Amino acid sequence: MLTATEVKAVVFELDGTLVDTAADVRHAAEEMLTDLTLPSLHAKHVSDWMGDGTDKLIHRILSRKIDGVVPDPVFRLGSALFLKAYQRRNHAKAALYPGVEACLRQLTRKKVPMVVVTNQATSLANELLTRLGIRSHFSLILGRDALQEPKPSPDGLLEAALLLHLNPEQLMVVGGSVNDVNAARAAGCGVVCVSHGYNYGVDIRHAAPDLVLESLAELPAYLETEKPQPTKARTRRSYPSFPSLREKR
Repeated sequence: MLTATEVKAVVFELDGTLVDTAADVRHAAEEMLTDLTLPSLHAKHVSDWMGDGTDKLIHRILSRKIDGVVPDPVFRLGSALFLKAYQRRNHAKAALYPGVEACLRQLTRKKVPMVVVTNQATSLANELLTRLGIRSHFSLILGRDALQEPKPSPDGLLEAALLLHLNPEQLMVVGGSVNDVNAARAAGCGVVCVSHGYNYGVDIRHAAPDLVLESLAELPAYLETEKPQPTKARTRRSYPSFPSLREKR
């Protein structure tokens, strides 16, 4: 396992790590439910259910359960309405988390290659990063449509390593959810998480990343001084099943 100072590239999650997109997603969810004449949903549930890509989020919202699945015709109609509403928002409320710009500027000055691997569509990710003025910091954007399997599969990290001509263990993953941790462990990468990520309402420390940061502004110093724990010594963790919305009430 490489020390942090020997990391050759950094792979970031997008939603909940670099950018707070929850407000726009919640707004699109409410528009979808209104168009389908379905009852409104508590905003916290939408935020807690983010992190596994748009398809799963729509199934969760329409079924009102984190493990819910709706019939395909219902899903396809809901998906079309959700994406139309989300795109119409044009990322109106999306915002970088504190410390993101400082982190990216420092890593760019140090000539550290940076990649985004996200379960969001590649085109939407590119559009969002461009709108927020940080697209130029990244050499690659790999969205759900560019990969065989989304996170927690390691496919995105392995693809990033291949395109950067690096070994997977030379990457440092920076995310905010158990999916990021599990993907990194499966690929053999070190993994750092932010405390504010979208993680089903569960403290990310339970997923045992190498380090939890309160702000990404702390990341450049970590890459210069700290050592992540050996990946092979850890066991991939998964969370227990989540209660349905009805059970939470």
